[in-house]
Amino acid sequence: MAGKKEAAKEAKLVSKAPLDEQLKAKREELLIARQGLGSTLQNPHRIKALKKDIARILTQINATKGDK
Repeated sequence: MAGKKEAAKEAKLVSKAPLDEQLKAKREELLIARQGLGSTLQNPHRIKALKKDIARILTQINATKGDK
């Protein structure tokens, strides 16, 4: 449980600019992964993981908006 608390503290310390950059990168990666669906995808579970990562980043962005 301590690991989750530490991760939450680190997430609060990250400023918004890097989150926007991370979000953009993850969305581009998701787009590339989806385009690869027509052919054989090496790791089909990667799309689900990318969606979850995007949701986590958006949650952090929205949480920082609420602090203001």
